[in-house]
Amino acid sequence: MLTDRELRREAIDARRSLAARALHGPFGRMFAKADLAGMRLIRSTARSPRATDAIVRFSRTGEHGALWLAIGGAGVALDGRRRERWAIGVAAVAAAYVANTTVKQVARRPRPQLRDLPPLVPTPTQLSFPSSHAASSFAAATAYSGLLPRGPLFATAGAMALSRVHLGVHYPTDILVGATLGAVTGRLVRGLGSLIVAPGHEPGARGGPIPPPAAAGPAPGAGASATGAQDSTTTEGPTR
Repeated sequence: MLTDRELRREAIDARRSLAARALHGPFGRMFAKADLAGMRLIRSTARSPRATDAIVRFSRTGEHGALWLAIGGAGVALDGRRRERWAIGVAAVAAAYVANTTVKQVARRPRPQLRDLPPLVPTPTQLSFPSSHAASSFAAATAYSGLLPRGPLFATAGAMALSRVHLGVHYPTDILVGATLGAVTGRLVRGLGSLIVAPGHEPGARGGPIPPPAAAGPAPGAGASATGAQDSTTTEGPTR
Protein backbone atom coordinates (compact mmCIF):
# COMPACT_ATOMS: atom_id res chain seq x y z
CA MET A 1 0.00 0.00 0.00
CA LEU A 2 1.15 3.53 -0.75
CA THR A 3 1.54 6.13 2.00
CA ASP A 4 -0.63 9.26 2.03
CA ARG A 5 2.33 11.29 0.79
CA GLU A 6 2.90 8.94 -2.12
CA LEU A 7 -0.81 9.00 -2.95
CA ARG A 8 -0.75 12.81 -3.06
CA ARG A 9 2.26 12.74 -5.37
CA GLU A 10 0.54 10.26 -7.69
CA ALA A 11 -2.58 12.44 -7.68
CA ILE A 12 -0.47 15.42 -8.80
CA ASP A 13 1.01 13.32 -11.60
CA ALA A 14 -2.48 12.26 -12.63
CA ARG A 15 -3.69 15.87 -12.86
CA ARG A 16 -0.72 16.73 -15.05
CA SER A 17 -1.15 13.70 -17.32
CA LEU A 18 -2.64 13.82 -20.80
CA ALA A 19 -5.42 11.47 -19.73
CA ALA A 20 -6.49 13.72 -16.88
CA ARG A 21 -6.51 16.80 -19.12
CA ALA A 22 -8.69 14.98 -21.62
CA LEU A 23 -11.20 13.98 -18.93
CA HIS A 24 -11.84 17.31 -17.25
CA GLY A 25 -15.42 18.48 -16.86
CA PRO A 26 -18.78 16.71 -16.40
CA PHE A 27 -18.07 14.09 -19.04
CA GLY A 28 -14.76 13.24 -17.40
CA ARG A 29 -16.39 12.83 -13.99
CA MET A 30 -19.14 10.63 -15.45
CA PHE A 31 -16.56 8.54 -17.27
CA ALA A 32 -14.47 8.12 -14.12
CA LYS A 33 -17.53 7.06 -12.09
CA ALA A 34 -18.46 4.43 -14.70
CA ASP A 35 -14.89 3.15 -14.73
CA LEU A 36 -14.85 2.85 -10.96
CA ALA A 37 -18.26 1.16 -10.90
CA GLY A 38 -17.06 -1.41 -13.44
CA MET A 39 -14.01 -2.13 -11.37
CA ARG A 40 -16.06 -2.66 -8.22
CA LEU A 41 -18.42 -4.98 -10.09
CA ILE A 42 -15.57 -7.17 -11.37
CA ARG A 43 -13.86 -7.21 -8.00
CA SER A 44 -17.05 -8.44 -6.34
CA THR A 45 -16.83 -11.79 -8.17
CA ALA A 46 -14.82 -14.88 -7.16
CA ARG A 47 -13.86 -13.54 -3.74
CA SER A 48 -13.20 -16.87 -2.03
CA PRO A 49 -9.56 -17.40 -0.93
CA ARG A 50 -9.20 -20.43 -3.19
CA ALA A 51 -10.50 -18.60 -6.27
CA THR A 52 -8.39 -15.54 -5.54
CA ASP A 53 -5.27 -17.67 -5.13
CA ALA A 54 -5.92 -19.33 -8.50
CA ILE A 55 -6.40 -15.94 -10.16
CA VAL A 56 -3.17 -14.63 -8.63
CA ARG A 57 -1.21 -17.61 -9.92
CA PHE A 58 -2.73 -17.34 -13.38
CA SER A 59 -2.13 -13.59 -13.58
CA ARG A 60 1.53 -13.97 -12.64
CA THR A 61 2.14 -16.07 -15.76
CA GLY A 62 1.33 -12.99 -17.81
CA GLU A 63 3.97 -10.74 -16.26
CA HIS A 64 5.96 -9.09 -19.06
CA GLY A 65 4.15 -11.37 -21.54
CA ALA A 66 5.96 -14.42 -20.15
CA LEU A 67 3.22 -16.96 -20.87
CA TRP A 68 2.81 -15.84 -24.47
CA LEU A 69 6.54 -15.59 -25.15
CA ALA A 70 6.97 -19.12 -23.77
CA ILE A 71 4.23 -20.45 -26.07
CA GLY A 72 5.79 -18.74 -29.06
CA GLY A 73 9.27 -19.94 -28.14
CA ALA A 74 8.01 -23.51 -27.92
CA GLY A 75 6.44 -23.13 -31.35
CA VAL A 76 9.69 -21.87 -32.83
CA ALA A 77 11.61 -24.77 -31.31
CA LEU A 78 9.17 -27.59 -32.03
CA ASP A 79 7.17 -26.63 -35.13
CA GLY A 80 9.79 -26.44 -37.85
CA ARG A 81 7.30 -26.29 -40.70
CA ARG A 82 5.78 -23.05 -39.33
CA ARG A 83 8.80 -21.64 -37.52
CA GLU A 84 8.64 -18.32 -39.35
CA ARG A 85 5.04 -17.72 -38.30
CA TRP A 86 5.82 -18.52 -34.68
CA ALA A 87 8.76 -16.10 -34.74
CA ILE A 88 6.48 -13.39 -36.14
CA GLY A 89 4.06 -14.04 -33.27
CA VAL A 90 6.81 -13.70 -30.68
CA ALA A 91 7.84 -10.41 -32.29
CA ALA A 92 4.23 -9.20 -32.09
CA VAL A 93 4.06 -9.89 -28.34
CA ALA A 94 7.34 -8.05 -27.76
CA ALA A 95 6.27 -5.11 -29.91
CA ALA A 96 2.96 -4.79 -28.06
CA TYR A 97 4.74 -4.80 -24.71
CA VAL A 98 7.13 -2.03 -25.83
CA ALA A 99 4.30 0.04 -27.33
CA ASN A 100 2.20 -0.34 -24.17
CA THR A 101 5.08 0.68 -21.92
CA THR A 102 5.65 3.78 -24.04
CA VAL A 103 2.00 4.84 -23.81
CA LYS A 104 2.00 4.14 -20.09
CA GLN A 105 4.94 6.50 -19.53
CA VAL A 106 3.12 9.26 -21.41
CA ALA A 107 -0.31 8.80 -19.80
CA ARG A 108 1.03 8.25 -16.25
CA ARG A 109 -2.32 7.24 -14.79
CA PRO A 110 -1.88 6.00 -11.20
CA ARG A 111 -3.14 2.56 -10.26
CA PRO A 112 -6.41 2.23 -8.32
CA GLN A 113 -6.13 2.88 -4.59
CA LEU A 114 -9.46 2.01 -2.93
CA ARG A 115 -9.46 1.85 0.85
CA ASP A 116 -12.13 -0.84 0.95
CA LEU A 117 -10.69 -2.85 -1.97
CA PRO A 118 -6.89 -2.72 -1.75
CA PRO A 119 -4.76 -4.33 -4.48
CA LEU A 120 -4.12 -8.04 -3.97
CA VAL A 121 -0.75 -8.27 -5.73
CA PRO A 122 2.36 -6.10 -5.99
CA THR A 123 3.17 -4.42 -9.30
CA PRO A 124 6.46 -3.39 -10.96
CA THR A 125 5.31 0.25 -11.29
CA GLN A 126 2.48 2.44 -10.03
CA LEU A 127 1.35 3.30 -13.58
CA SER A 128 -1.94 1.84 -14.71
CA PHE A 129 -2.94 2.94 -18.23
CA PRO A 130 -2.98 0.88 -20.40
CA SER A 131 -2.61 -2.69 -19.12
CA SER A 132 0.51 -4.55 -20.29
CA HIS A 133 -1.15 -7.88 -19.50
CA ALA A 134 -4.04 -7.01 -21.81
CA ALA A 135 -1.79 -5.69 -24.58
CA SER A 136 0.57 -8.67 -24.68
CA SER A 137 -2.30 -11.15 -24.34
CA PHE A 138 -4.37 -9.80 -27.21
CA ALA A 139 -1.30 -9.32 -29.39
CA ALA A 140 -0.51 -13.00 -28.88
CA ALA A 141 -4.10 -14.12 -29.49
CA THR A 142 -4.15 -12.16 -32.76
CA ALA A 143 -0.70 -13.22 -33.96
CA TYR A 144 -1.03 -16.89 -32.99
CA SER A 145 -4.44 -17.29 -34.64
CA GLY A 146 -4.10 -19.97 -37.29
CA LEU A 147 -1.32 -21.62 -35.33
CA LEU A 148 -3.54 -22.46 -32.35
CA PRO A 149 -7.35 -22.56 -32.02
CA ARG A 150 -8.68 -18.99 -32.11
CA GLY A 151 -11.44 -19.43 -29.50
CA PRO A 152 -9.29 -20.69 -26.62
CA LEU A 153 -6.62 -18.11 -27.46
CA PHE A 154 -8.96 -15.14 -27.09
CA ALA A 155 -10.72 -16.68 -24.09
CA THR A 156 -7.38 -17.00 -22.30
CA ALA A 157 -6.39 -13.46 -23.31
CA GLY A 158 -9.67 -12.09 -21.97
CA ALA A 159 -9.33 -13.97 -18.70
CA MET A 160 -5.77 -12.72 -18.32
CA ALA A 161 -6.85 -9.13 -18.88
CA LEU A 162 -9.82 -9.28 -16.50
CA SER A 163 -7.70 -10.91 -13.80
CA ARG A 164 -5.88 -7.60 -13.40
CA VAL A 165 -9.11 -5.76 -12.59
CA HIS A 166 -10.14 -8.48 -10.15
CA LEU A 167 -6.80 -8.17 -8.38
CA GLY A 168 -7.29 -4.42 -8.01
CA VAL A 169 -4.38 -3.15 -10.09
CA HIS A 170 -6.24 -1.86 -13.17
CA TYR A 171 -9.42 -0.06 -14.15
CA PRO A 172 -11.63 -1.55 -16.90
CA THR A 173 -10.56 1.19 -19.33
CA ASP A 174 -6.92 0.20 -18.82
CA ILE A 175 -7.90 -3.28 -20.02
CA LEU A 176 -9.99 -2.06 -22.94
CA VAL A 177 -7.30 0.23 -24.33
CA GLY A 178 -4.53 -2.30 -23.69
CA ALA A 179 -6.48 -5.05 -25.49
CA THR A 180 -7.14 -2.77 -28.46
CA LEU A 181 -3.49 -1.72 -28.64
CA GLY A 182 -2.38 -5.35 -28.47
CA ALA A 183 -4.79 -6.56 -31.15
CA VAL A 184 -3.80 -3.77 -33.54
CA THR A 185 -0.09 -4.36 -32.92
CA GLY A 186 -0.48 -8.10 -33.41
CA ARG A 187 -2.26 -7.61 -36.73
CA LEU A 188 0.31 -5.09 -37.98
CA VAL A 189 3.34 -7.19 -37.04
CA ARG A 190 1.78 -10.33 -38.51
CA GLY A 191 1.11 -8.47 -41.78
CA LEU A 192 4.61 -7.02 -41.97
CA GLY A 193 6.16 -10.36 -41.10
CA SER A 194 4.34 -12.11 -43.92
CA LEU A 195 5.93 -9.65 -46.36
CA ILE A 196 9.51 -10.21 -45.24
CA VAL A 197 9.37 -13.96 -44.70
CA ALA A 198 12.10 -15.82 -46.64
CA PRO A 199 11.45 -16.21 -50.40
CA GLY A 200 10.21 -19.64 -51.34
CA HIS A 201 8.20 -19.93 -48.12
CA GLU A 202 4.48 -19.40 -47.92
CA PRO A 203 3.37 -18.38 -44.42
CA GLY A 204 1.13 -21.07 -43.07
CA ALA A 205 2.03 -23.68 -45.68
CA ARG A 206 2.22 -27.10 -44.12
CA GLY A 207 5.06 -28.29 -46.29
CA GLY A 208 7.41 -25.37 -45.67
CA PRO A 209 9.34 -24.27 -48.79
CA ILE A 210 7.41 -24.39 -52.05
CA PRO A 211 9.13 -26.91 -54.37
CA PRO A 212 10.18 -25.63 -57.82
CA PRO A 213 8.04 -26.78 -60.76
CA ALA A 214 9.17 -29.98 -62.43
CA ALA A 215 11.04 -29.54 -65.73
CA ALA A 216 8.88 -30.28 -68.77
CA GLY A 217 9.88 -33.56 -70.48
CA PRO A 218 9.58 -34.43 -74.17
CA ALA A 219 6.13 -35.05 -75.56
CA PRO A 220 5.02 -38.69 -75.51
CA GLY A 221 6.31 -40.52 -78.62
CA ALA A 222 8.68 -37.73 -79.58
CA GLY A 223 11.74 -39.74 -78.60
CA ALA A 224 10.58 -42.78 -80.58
CA SER A 225 9.92 -40.68 -83.71
CA ALA A 226 13.35 -39.10 -83.57
CA THR A 227 15.04 -42.50 -83.15
CA GLY A 228 13.10 -43.99 -86.06
CA ALA A 229 14.05 -41.15 -88.35
CA GLN A 230 17.70 -41.52 -87.47
CA ASP A 231 17.63 -45.31 -88.14
CA SER A 232 15.97 -44.75 -91.51
CA THR A 233 18.64 -42.30 -92.59
CA THR A 234 21.42 -44.66 -91.53
CA THR A 235 19.88 -47.65 -93.38
CA GLU A 236 19.31 -45.91 -96.70
CA GLY A 237 22.73 -44.33 -96.77
CA PRO A 238 23.74 -41.50 -99.18
CA THR A 239 21.93 -41.27 -102.52
CA ARG A 240 24.18 -41.74 -105.57
